[in-house]
Amino acid sequence: MRILPFPSPLMPPGISGRCIRTKTQHGGCTACGTACPTNGITFAARQPVLEAEKCLKCGDCLFTCPADAIDSLSPIERIYQGNTLFGQGNRFVPSVNELLMWHALRGIRQVSLDHGNTAWQSAVVALNCVLSRIGEPIWQIVHPDGEQVDHHRRRWLGRPFNHDRSSGTVPAGQRAVRDAFPGISWFQVSLDPAACVLCGACTRLCPEQAITLTGDDLQIDPARCTGCLACEGVCFPRAVHVKPWAAPARLRRLPVTRCHCRNCRTPFVSFSADETLCPLCRRHTHGMRALT
Repeated sequence: MRILPFPSPLMPPGISGRCIRTKTQHGGCTACGTACPTNGITFAARQPVLEAEKCLKCGDCLFTCPADAIDSLSPIERIYQGNTLFGQGNRFVPSVNELLMWHALRGIRQVSLDHGNTAWQSAVVALNCVLSRIGEPIWQIVHPDGEQVDHHRRRWLGRPFNHDRSSGTVPAGQRAVRDAFPGISWFQVSLDPAACVLCGACTRLCPEQAITLTGDDLQIDPARCTGCLACEGVCFPRAVHVKPWAAPARLRRLPVTRCHCRNCRTPFVSFSADETLCPLCRRHTHGMRALT
C-alpha cells in the first residue's frame, strides 16, 4: 500500500536571521515596519517581530527590505498586457519599489484604472516623481471603456478570460531594485571626514560593499547601497549618514595616507599625513595602550 506524505504546514510569515538588525547592537533599519500598513512589525528587541495575525500578505515589507529577510511571503500576483498593468480588482496598491520593478522588468508604461481609484493614482504619481529624477519615462493612467468586469463571476459562469492578458509577479527587495537599475543611487551615503577615524568598522559590516577601505582611499559607492543602515549603527563617532535618494550614482573616493602610531606602533591609515596616533590610541587618552 502506497503511503502518501502529509503536506507540510505553511509557515506563517516572519523575519529571518538575515535581518541586518541582528548584526549590530545599534541597528537602525525599520524599513519593514514603516512599510507595514497594519503596524504588524515591532522592534522591541534587536530582531524585529512580525505578528502573523496582523499580516495582510500585501508584500509591502518584501519590496522595502534591504536584506531579503522576510520569509514565507510572496509578492502579489498582478494582471498585465503589453505595457499596461491593470489595477482593477487588486485589493492591494503596489509600493513605488514594486512599480519600479514592473517598469524595469516588464516594460510597463501605463496602468489601467477605474475612475475614482485615488489610491492607485497616488501610487503612480509617487512613482512618476522617482522616474523623473532618474531620467526614465513616466507612466500614464488610462481608463477602461464600459463597466468593470467581475472576474470572479466570469470564472463561475465558465466564461473565458481575455487570453491576451497575463498574470505574474516581480522580484521583491531593495537589492532587486538596485540590480534592475544599475548606475542609480537609491540612497545617499554621506561621510564627514572630520569625524571619521577610519576604524573600518563600516566597511567590515556593510553587506553590500558600498563602503570599502584600502591603503590608498576610502571609497563610497552609493549604487551598491540598499539602505540597511548597518554603517550608521556601527559608527561610534556618527560620521556616516544614509538617507533615501534617487539619482545617477557617483563613486566618491577620499584619499588616505599610511601612517604608524607613535604610541602602539601599529600601522593605520588617516586622512591627514600629520596624524601620529591610531584610532584606538586616540580614544585611550591616558596612554593605556602605550608599549612598555
